[in-house]
Amino acid sequence: MGGLPAMRNGIPVKECLEEAYLKGPTVGDNKSKIMPNDEEIPIITDKVYPLHEIVKIDYYLPGCPPRADLIWQAVVALVTGDELNIPYELIKFD
Repeated sequence: MGGLPAMRNGIPVKECLEEAYLKGPTVGDNKSKIMPNDEEIPIITDKVYPLHEIVKIDYYLPGCPPRADLIWQAVVALVTGDELNIPYELIKFD
């Protein structure tokens, strides 16, 4: 769903960059107001997108991160060709 980075979706990119590189409490001494500007740095998009909105996802395991036993069951199901049945106990968060 975008995770923690998606929390910035309501904030304009310019404001995020200014906070990160010019005004933030951990910026230190940046008197020359240098902002990253290198062609090798990817352009920051207007919002953070969940992965499934960008590429096709074949399998999805809930959790952040998914529980180890759920990952194991998914791997076993893939290797054996069985259907993955996820018991409620593995995906509940209440």
